[in-house]
This record gives sequence, C-alpha cells and structure tokens, in this order.
Amino acid sequence: MKLVLVAIHIDTSSRAVSLGTATLAAAVDQAFGEEIDTTLVDCTLQQSAADCTAQILNHAPDAVGLSVTVWNRDLALDIARRLKAARPQLRLFAGGPEVTADPRQPAWVEDLDFVLPGEGENKLVQVLHGLLRGQAPADETLFSTAAIADLGQLPSPYLSGTLQPVRNGGTLWELSRGCPYRCDFCFESRGSTLVRRFPLQRVQAELELFAACGVSEVFVLDPTFNYHKQSAKELLNLMAKYGQGLRFSLEIRAELVDAELAERFTTIDCSLQIGLQSADAAVLKLINRDFDREEFSDKVLLLHEAGVSYGFDLIYGLPGDSLEGFLASLDFALSLQPNHLDIFPLAVLPGTRLAETATGLGLEYQRHNPYRVLCSTTFSSDDMTQAARIAAACDFFYNRGRAVPWFALVLENLDLLPSEFLTRFADTMPESLPVDPVAMQQRFISEQFLQLQQPEVAALAVDLLAYFGYAQTLCEDSQPREPGKTSRSGLQLSPAACFVSFCHDPQQLQEHLAAGITDLEELAFFVARVDAEHLCWRFAGELNFYRPSPAETRYLKSLASAAPAPEPTADFVAEALAAGILCRKG
Repeated sequence: MKLVLVAIHIDTSSRAVSLGTATLAAAVDQAFGEEIDTTLVDCTLQQSAADCTAQILNHAPDAVGLSVTVWNRDLALDIARRLKAARPQLRLFAGGPEVTADPRQPAWVEDLDFVLPGEGENKLVQVLHGLLRGQAPADETLFSTAAIADLGQLPSPYLSGTLQPVRNGGTLWELSRGCPYRCDFCFESRGSTLVRRFPLQRVQAELELFAACGVSEVFVLDPTFNYHKQSAKELLNLMAKYGQGLRFSLEIRAELVDAELAERFTTIDCSLQIGLQSADAAVLKLINRDFDREEFSDKVLLLHEAGVSYGFDLIYGLPGDSLEGFLASLDFALSLQPNHLDIFPLAVLPGTRLAETATGLGLEYQRHNPYRVLCSTTFSSDDMTQAARIAAACDFFYNRGRAVPWFALVLENLDLLPSEFLTRFADTMPESLPVDPVAMQQRFISEQFLQLQQPEVAALAVDLLAYFGYAQTLCEDSQPREPGKTSRSGLQLSPAACFVSFCHDPQQLQEHLAAGITDLEELAFFVARVDAEHLCWRFAGELNFYRPSPAETRYLKSLASAAPAPEPTADFVAEALAAGILCRKG
C-alpha cells in the first residue's frame, strides 16, 4: 500500500515542520515496515488546491491522510474534493484539531472515507491493519477518546529518520501531551487532563541529534513546560548539557516560576512565552482562568532579574472585557518590560467550551475560519477595530522596533502610559510600514517632544533610538551581518560595524546611560552636541564609536564598491585593522 500523509502549512517559515504527519508515519513504519510505503507531502496556503492535488497524486497513492487545522480547513476540503473526483477509489481520511473539534459534522462525510479525531498514531495503525485485510474501520476505533497512556511506545520521527532536522533551520519538538488547565477558549482544555511526557532517554537522543545537525531554533510543544517543576528542571539540565548551540522557545505559566527555576532558564539560550491574556481577574474568570496580579508580577520579576528573555500573549475581545479594559491590560503587560508582546483577537474555536457558551456571554463571532470575535455586549465592533490597530502599532513599534531598552524611559519623560502612546501612534500609522522601524520611531518620538516645546530633548531622544536601534544592536545580535564586498586590497569593513548619525556624542551618551541617568532633559544638557555621522563597531566584546574624517568616511564606505576611494593614510589602515574596523577577506 502507498500512503501519503499531507501537511498544509501557513507558509515556509522555520515553524513549518511536518511533525504531526511525521509522527504518524514513524508509527506506521514501526508497525508495518515495507508493507506500507509512506510518503510525507508538504503544501502551503500559497499553493492552489489544483497544485496541491497534483503534487499528492504524483505519488500514486492508495490512501491519503490530510492534517486539518483552523488555517487550512478550506484548502484541505477543496483538495479532498479534487482527489475524490480524480481518483474515486482512493481511501481518503483526515485528522488534526479541526476534525477532533467536531468529528461527526457533515463536512467530513462528503469526500472523506473516515476521520481520525484525537491522538492518531494507534488509531491509524489499527485502521490500516483492517484496510489491508479489506475491512472498513469501526466507529469504536475511529471515535474513541482514549489518549495514549505511554508515550514511550511511540517511535521518534527524528530518531527513526522520518523527519530530517535542517541545518540553520527551526524544528518542532514535542515533549508532552495533555494540559491540566481548563481555559474555555483553548482547544487543549478538551483533551486529556493527564500530562504525559516522553521518556528522558528519547529527549536526550533528540537533543544530541538537533545539535549535531546544526539546528538553530527549537520550538518546544508543551502547553505548560513548567507545570511539574521537577520535570522542568530535569529537562533544562538536559538542554543545557546536550543542547549547546540551540535556541529554545518555551511556553510557561508565570505563577509556577520560582527563583531556582528562573536561574535554570539562564543555563540555556531561550525565550519564554507567557499567556497573560488579560490583567483583569473578573474577565479571566469568565473563561475559567485564575489571576493574581501581584503574584504574576512577582514571578515575572524573578525572570527579569535573572536576565531571561520572556514575552506575553494578550487577547482583546474577551467576554466581559472592553476597549478600556484591554488598554489597562496593555499598560500592565508593558509595565513588566517583556521582550515582546503578542496581541490577538479572541477566536471562538470549534470544540472549545467557549463555543458552547459564547452566545450566552454576548459574543458575536465568525462561524467559519478564523472564527474571530466581531463584537460583544461590552466590546463594540468599532472598539475591536481600534484594538486591532493598537495591536498592529505595538507589534511594529515595540516588537519589530526592539523598543524594550528605551520604551519605558521615553514614556516616563513624555509622562504617557503605554496605551496612550501606542494609541497616538496607531492614529497616525500608515497602511504601508517600512522594513526598518527606527526612522519612523525617531520621527514620531521627536514629534511628541516637539509638541511639548522641547527641541533639545527631541534631538536627544532621536539619538537614544539610534544608539539602541543601530549601535547597541551590534552587540546584541548573536550572529553578525554578512560581510560586505571586499576591495581590491583584500580589505572590507567589519560585518559588526555600521555608520550612524548622532546629534549628541554617542560615547558620552553611553557613559551617562551606564551611570543611571535617565532624565532626557538632563542628558541633553550634559552630553555634547556633535551633529555628525559616527562609525560604530563591535570588537572584543565592546561597543566602540569613532568620528571619521570626510576622507576616512569616503574610503570606508567605498570598500563595498567596485572602485574604492584612495586610502586616507597608511597609518589609518593599519590602525583600523588593529581596532577591528577593517578586516581581511577570509
């Protein structure tokens, strides 16, 4: 039998890894060996249904399984119709979150022979045993809600070679199944409440494989990594020992952090994602979540003091919430200085408890993908539109603009709350945004201080953003930029160098910031005005500044051209090489 398992990704990003279908394929291979030839097919939403269908049929399958999610449902059903029209005898089935949410809905009957809701590895093996013997799958097998008790019985798609990690790419890593929390908006809450973990021996072997293959980022699939503190600490020990060179993205519950765990996170290169959702305990209670503002702040402070990178999730449109309430949650979230803040509209997903209670809670939402809330009795459609613009402003200005080092400082000097500042920016934000946010950030912040009749502070604020947006970034980036072109002399500007315009002396600005001076008016008074372009570069772990002469500037900038300018002096070149400004090819 030829079996094709199809994953349909949003795009070709580093998270577009076919872990679900690969896990099924590994289980099939373990059970049947050469009796079933399994092929994985990856499609994306950018492809047409006709192209995806042709790609699948090119493998001449006897059976096809589609992984159906919120984002690919329409495309998956279109592919199913085309497959059945082209090959009526084809055994066609589907699984995934959308199927699991409502496995008996009519949409699955028209073109699919059967569906596999829930955890599918054992079910698929049972069904294939029957199909090989001409037996149709029984309902008690298909619709069983039993979860796999022992995850150790499942083969690893990575260790079996079913899924190959990609050098410098990302990979998905499943550490557990089940979630102990019952959040009404989350589909995980309808699954097993028993948290089951994969054996540590398998975890270690996969880690060693990821490191050996040169994977750059590992996205950990564990809805609450630190639910069991001891297990979390054991896993962090393994990551620290066998995952050198890997960057981990983890989801945690802030309330379960302690000082020891915060320190353990510092032993690995990681970013933590924390589901705040709202800072209003009454709103969260309506979706079956508890929240203690003081406890949350205290636990996040442990991460902040340890120097761990963390971000929050925030949702607007929650039942009982309002635009004012959302803005208050936004202020609370940004007061804790997260490294990023991801903001989403509420979605009423099929199969969740919220889908059953939404009408009673006054929610109006899309009855099709992506199931977003349109309005509620407390959150009008106009307010939802405004919240969406503020969310986009936060993503551009705070996340993409890497505003963490200076955001609170600027707002303190403007005497504005984060929500007030971002609302102002959202009201003027153009539809088309630049790739590099710094220039737009500088212009907008300068305007805010100029409106306060503070031109010198406006100029200093522009320098502050230049310092953190361009100069300091040279030290923060784990990987330097690509080297520039090499001149005929074999010299090139260091890839860890750039030219930045400053109104005030950047070296003095750096020294005063290090001394703890955060009043921009005071900084503008003490830091010398220069109004000149400076060369900034990282060398031996230090950030350096140099104001080159016009001839030196022309020479350094010309190194990337086909005809470099004449060398200013022989001494300059020798000194620039020694200081790390210049480097030789290779």
